[in-house]
Amino acid sequence: MSATPSNGIPPLAGLATYEQAMVAGLGVDENVDLMRRYNFIESRLYQMSAAFMNPTPEWEVKGALSLHLYLDGEHSQLLRQRVAELRRPPLYLDKSPDSKLELFLEEALRAENTLERLVGIFRVIRPTLLDAYRTHLAAINPIFDFPTARLLKLIIAEEEQMIEWGTQAVAAVISGDEERKSADRWEAHLRAYLAAAGGIDGKGEIPSDLSLPEPRSVKPFVPDVDPKRDWRSGDIYNFHYRANDVYLDSEADWDERVLALMYKRFHEMDVPEMMASIVLQTQGKPWEYYRDMGRQLWDEARHSMMGEVWFARYKVDWSKYPNHVGWSMHLNLDRSPLERHIILYFIEQNLMDGKTGKRLEWKIAQSAADPLATYFQDYDWADEVLHAQIGRRWLKPDVGDVKELLEKGREIAGRASPTLEAKIKSTPQVDWWPDYVRDALGKESTSRAGTDNALVPTFE
Repeated sequence: MSATPSNGIPPLAGLATYEQAMVAGLGVDENVDLMRRYNFIESRLYQMSAAFMNPTPEWEVKGALSLHLYLDGEHSQLLRQRVAELRRPPLYLDKSPDSKLELFLEEALRAENTLERLVGIFRVIRPTLLDAYRTHLAAINPIFDFPTARLLKLIIAEEEQMIEWGTQAVAAVISGDEERKSADRWEAHLRAYLAAAGGIDGKGEIPSDLSLPEPRSVKPFVPDVDPKRDWRSGDIYNFHYRANDVYLDSEADWDERVLALMYKRFHEMDVPEMMASIVLQTQGKPWEYYRDMGRQLWDEARHSMMGEVWFARYKVDWSKYPNHVGWSMHLNLDRSPLERHIILYFIEQNLMDGKTGKRLEWKIAQSAADPLATYFQDYDWADEVLHAQIGRRWLKPDVGDVKELLEKGREIAGRASPTLEAKIKSTPQVDWWPDYVRDALGKESTSRAGTDNALVPTFE
């Protein structure tokens, strides 16, 4: 209590009582040491989401990994900025603060299936990280270390949301005793390595009788960037895809053109699949690069969710038709990370054309008098303007100006794709569009468009 008479207005901006404010919290050095460990974990969680994106077949998990990658990138950025404000240069933040903590995270990266990936992240890493954040928040002065308190509150709220989703996802994947036993074994495996690191903060007592399971991380990690899907995506190597042409067909009915647009949006999960391989295989960039790419990756997943929500609104069963992986597959397997990024920019810069790009897509939805599709296309358009800016920002130093980037993109796009060609020869290429229109719209297709703008323009 202050010795000065009160006028009844809460003091200290309402952040604390005088008694609470009189308690000295963590000092600068201890604060920084903890945030350095948090940052390392958040950046490795970002890496795990990227690494798990392609080998994980479940559609819902791909969407969540996209969100979580973005959020972990944002958390890392906040922690880096705060460390830089506390008399410490952020130059060392990409180095491991503790070899045992690094080993724990390397083990988690070696998860071999969806269940292990979910268990490692949502039963072990995130819950223990959340506990550390809460303990840290309780140990700092809410006024004199307000910037740290604020970022911890934000991170805690988002970690809670991620864990809530993850807990439900783990429960959904465990369908019997075998899955339950497998989940428990993997959780115990990782918790042993975490205990050996002294926990998240490195201060935990290490049991004298601790015995570590056989490590999986003896060999260097080799990412799997060949995209997998579950049964609901149908024949993922049937590349007969007319949506890119139907939405541009001025002779087709408006409702069919919107149907094509919404399938295009839904199909965009192949962009997070491709972008995950870029960030995973591109080393040594400033963290701002990974943060920007994480934002774009999550935006592209949201665009896919636009189509998914539109399908739900109009009772369209998307599992009945092929949702191919050709674009992400051939770029991931037949192009370098830099070439993939150039292709991404090449596409998005061309979408800035007012006659054929995102403005046209928005106008098609308007003309069809579909308010939900119009709303989606409005935000899709805004996002793509940002994405073109992100591409220019990071590609110009490595490749050149816009003209050079577009020329390079055209050249890369024109190259053969051995992976794609092999799949085309081994998989029937079936035109499913007429059946799709009958099911979704209850009528025959009015489009006579072919596949000129498809991934594979012609089929024999």
